[in-house]
Amino acid sequence: MNKFGHSLAIFTVAYSVNVLAEEQASADSFFLDDAPVVLSATRLKQSLADAPAAITVIDKAMIRASGAKEIVELFRLVPGMQVGYKRNQLPSTTYHGMSDEFARGMQVLVDGQSIYLASFGGLYWIDYPVLIEDIERIEVIRGPAASTYGPNAFLGVINIITSHTSQTQGAQADFRAGGGDYYRGVARYGGKLDDLGYHFSFSHNEKDSLENAVNDQSINLFTSRFDYQLSNKDTLQYNLGFSQGKRHMGVENDLNDPFRYERSMQVSQNLTWEHHFDTGEQLAMHLTHNHHEMDDDFVTDGVPVSNDQLADRIDFELQHTFSPFENTRMVWGLGSRLDRMRIPIWVGDDEKSNVLYRTFANIEWKFLDDFSLNLGALIEKNSYTDFDMSPKIALNYQWTNLQSFRVMASRASHMPTLGEQNLDFGEPVRTLLNVRVKTSRTLSPVEVFTYEGGYHGQFLNKQLVADVKIAYQRFEQLTQPVFGYLDANNNAILDYDTTDVANTLNYEVQLDYKPSTKALVHAGYSWININHKGGLHNYAKSAPHHSANFLASYIFPRQWEASLAYYYRSEMQYLRSDVIDQYQRLDFILRKSIDLTASQKVELSFIHQNNLGSKDEFLQGDRLTDRSFIEVSYQYD
Repeated sequence: MNKFGHSLAIFTVAYSVNVLAEEQASADSFFLDDAPVVLSATRLKQSLADAPAAITVIDKAMIRASGAKEIVELFRLVPGMQVGYKRNQLPSTTYHGMSDEFARGMQVLVDGQSIYLASFGGLYWIDYPVLIEDIERIEVIRGPAASTYGPNAFLGVINIITSHTSQTQGAQADFRAGGGDYYRGVARYGGKLDDLGYHFSFSHNEKDSLENAVNDQSINLFTSRFDYQLSNKDTLQYNLGFSQGKRHMGVENDLNDPFRYERSMQVSQNLTWEHHFDTGEQLAMHLTHNHHEMDDDFVTDGVPVSNDQLADRIDFELQHTFSPFENTRMVWGLGSRLDRMRIPIWVGDDEKSNVLYRTFANIEWKFLDDFSLNLGALIEKNSYTDFDMSPKIALNYQWTNLQSFRVMASRASHMPTLGEQNLDFGEPVRTLLNVRVKTSRTLSPVEVFTYEGGYHGQFLNKQLVADVKIAYQRFEQLTQPVFGYLDANNNAILDYDTTDVANTLNYEVQLDYKPSTKALVHAGYSWININHKGGLHNYAKSAPHHSANFLASYIFPRQWEASLAYYYRSEMQYLRSDVIDQYQRLDFILRKSIDLTASQKVELSFIHQNNLGSKDEFLQGDRLTDRSFIEVSYQYD
């Protein structure tokens, strides 16, 4: 607590001194004057007041103020979200619990296109080739959005929006080093050739493991984006990313977590064509390819084991946005996706595949001046389940120009992943698991019925924005391991079934205060209670009853900046994991910018994380250390 007091005192004194100083606003403003417009809620551009969902927007200002260099760290700023590192490369990022290390209920998008793994859902965040420096903003939908994005969107949606090449011109180099043997170097360059804009980024990252765990890693990432203006009505965007990583894992002579080196490789591509009509209509086509491989060979109890993995996804989508009637906007589309996976130790030697077809539509109708109605639905069919529909209805009422209310009801589903549907683990290696786990039937989609009310208000001349949400959810057909039968060798089979139920009640508050172009205050709080009868998957404890976040930042005279971030969650337990105690964390960032010339500058930063001491992240005893970093950044425009 002494560290907390010292950091808070430094920040408070510095803030007070600057408030007394009369200084013109910095040209590098944190915020735009216009109210934020979001794209993710219905695929239609809407203000936060008109959006039929609770949304957290993490913009460049918040990213910079947080001091984070790993994308998952940013989600600690979202009310109701949990971030926990089981291993360095596999943090779990979920909303309202209900997850293990693979957050299957969260849809993860980059520029609107799904990137979650085809095998078990979730994401190897460290492997995915997108740099935090390339992000323009992140929109997080806090609640189901299956009517818009389909499977994996039954808890929430993370949409990472990258910067256009027109915003990333020039060169930049960045180096950070600090505790935990942490080293990170980044080089970026953006330019333009006639109607073609481009930028390239490369990073190399090394870091030590969590406390009490062996998980050192080294990873290289390459990202690129090209924006081509084909005509005054047509644009083409192409993203290409590549990553290659190596990790030291496990413990010598430990049968359950044997010593080995794990190597990974990922390639990601996205091609988007957009055509804008004179009438305001828009037609877009997207083609996405994600490929992830992992080599993981080891020996346990004298038996060689291969945990090699492959996950591959090709996705095509067509989307049309138009206005069919006055005061009405509509977006509809259709798509198809091919998923493939090969993980012999988990699902047998054969490659597993799944083909999915979907069609969706969302319509917004504004009537009686103050009301807007949003209707949406998505229908999908895949190789091993019947047709499934996810509908949603929401009504927004603009009480005054600065205050609005919303109510929403939806049904969302989560299709079983390839890994869940084909699971057969335990037979090859009894030292890893003394019971065989097998899916012996076609799993039904998990369902969630959500009823939500919300309030959005702006105060103090629009400098303070408040969002309040209260929701009730009922989950049906949840996945639960159950004792199935005895095989021919009289071994117990632990079967997977979708028969479990749970319900939740939750309320959340989010505040954003921007008193000037120099200041930023963001705060969030979430309370949730999950009722569940219990079982091997204890859903009742999978989310903390209380969680909170706070971020404050200020630009001082002479180009000094300081930020303070605080995160809290109460006791919880990820599925198939340990009960972990409450978590508190305090980060402090101090930054100084130095102009070398009119087009060149250098930034020096000091970042200290975990002022309040290390806490359990995912498993008992596995913790991120209390650590400090020094960062040097050079930028040439």
